[in-house]
Amino acid sequence: MPVRQKMRRHGIVGILTAASLFRPETVDLPSLLRHISRVGVLVALFLTPAHAAPQQWHSTAAISAEAERFLNERVGKRAGQTSVKAGNLDSRHRLPLCSEPIQGFMNRGTEIKPRTIIGVRCSGSKPWKIYVPVDVVVTAHVLVARQSLTKGHILAAADLTTEERDVSRMRTGYLGDLKAVLGQRLKTQLIAGKVLKPSMLEADITIRRGQTVTLTAANSSFNITMSGKALMDGALNQRIRVQNSHSGRIVEGIVRSREHVEVLISSNSSFFHAKPKVSPALADTRSSNNDR
Repeated sequence: MPVRQKMRRHGIVGILTAASLFRPETVDLPSLLRHISRVGVLVALFLTPAHAAPQQWHSTAAISAEAERFLNERVGKRAGQTSVKAGNLDSRHRLPLCSEPIQGFMNRGTEIKPRTIIGVRCSGSKPWKIYVPVDVVVTAHVLVARQSLTKGHILAAADLTTEERDVSRMRTGYLGDLKAVLGQRLKTQLIAGKVLKPSMLEADITIRRGQTVTLTAANSSFNITMSGKALMDGALNQRIRVQNSHSGRIVEGIVRSREHVEVLISSNSSFFHAKPKVSPALADTRSSNNDR
């Protein structure tokens, strides 16, 4: 049977089989190659759908952006010191392109934490939903050690500086007010560059219970100094109860030094109504109302 008839009868399989049986000198090689080429084109056309369109997937970057936008709105007033960043989604996610705008959401009971799970859903013709981890970064000015400090060290202004740090994961807290920690003792070593935390401090007792102290009270219209007695131990800048030595009245005050307590009272307090027992050296006669 001629080669061309064999090719028409048996197709591509027959061609290859027949070609393997024929001796090279009997094969019409140019005809064989042309036929194989035509068959290949027909096979390609047969396997390719006439109106097939490539599948369109929703961008993972757009999904992450929606999760960030949604959480940013809920952060609200702290936005000036807070930023959010969605975790990277696996690029192998294949979610159909949504026919409507996608929307972020939070499941009921979800709290905003350093890592918060935000849902993103599509409500279009091919609905889907996915959950995206979003990191919440809160920054604040915190106290940091200028140099390494040993256990038992009494803190001074030169020991600390303030830096802006991420406080999102500082579960044990942090401190930002320098004046509030001056004079307090370190319970543990503090390495240079590390954040000072409340658990590291042990207040150094500045005034002892029963100690005689100088009480002061002042505002824009008066300045009074008198003698008193501490009714409890107190560290620097700590609030303690004190007693007016002359009248016996008890008020609260802030420890300002080893002998000085600043009284926290209003101008119409009965604390003023008794004549203070003070020495001329302690009294401010220019603006005192002690003798009125």
